[in-house]
Amino acid sequence: MASGKTPAHPHAGHRERLRARYYETGLSGFADHEILELLLTFAIPQKDTNETAHLLLKTFGSLPDVLLADPQQLRKVPGIGEISACLISLFAPVARKLFATTHEETYLTTGLKAAQYIASLLFGLKTECLYLICMDNSFRVLHKSIVAEGSIDTVPVYIRDIVSVILQHNTTNILLAHNHPSGNVLPSRQDIQVTHDLANALQPLGIRLCDHIIVSGQQYYSFADKKTHLHPLITEADTPALTEGVHYLNK
Repeated sequence: MASGKTPAHPHAGHRERLRARYYETGLSGFADHEILELLLTFAIPQKDTNETAHLLLKTFGSLPDVLLADPQQLRKVPGIGEISACLISLFAPVARKLFATTHEETYLTTGLKAAQYIASLLFGLKTECLYLICMDNSFRVLHKSIVAEGSIDTVPVYIRDIVSVILQHNTTNILLAHNHPSGNVLPSRQDIQVTHDLANALQPLGIRLCDHIIVSGQQYYSFADKKTHLHPLITEADTPALTEGVHYLNK
């Protein structure tokens, strides 16, 4: 005789267990699909999110690619609606905001510190953006702003516009920085020319262009570096690979 009870769903309590694990250990031990499952539980109530998480990874290739995906592309994945797409796409800009806020009182006294700071500003951007960073004599950041935006592999740069911004902020030292979303961190001919032209334009004004740094993935290229030019951004304190060739901006 049937008991009249409805059989438990095989995933019953799964989202509660995911949350309990997160509260206990953070994301340590979570697989990429489990991170997405947990995330989706806040946008998709009362539905198993396992299959949707796997579909996201299959569609975009990796967890970082999912979190950096365009909302419209996310919505093409079965099971992803407007709210889910909005939630997922918030992560990259929120991370940039967090990094920038955390580094508000930053002194960029070494090339590595400058590169890590710049990488946080440019994190997740899919088109080339040129950042201007103004500093005082102690290399404390006074102002930062995007002065030009372009496509995936080029950005239009106008020296006169950059100099105009610099003169508004009573600065003595500046950094120029941009990203290469294409993956190749090496400078283009245009990058080299812009660096040369800006340094020449600032010299009569008594303002120093300390460096022009290009970031791409986990690497950066420093025009001020006279050695290898290529450095990993993944930090392991005081390892030779990180400290070798680091230039102090006040030298």
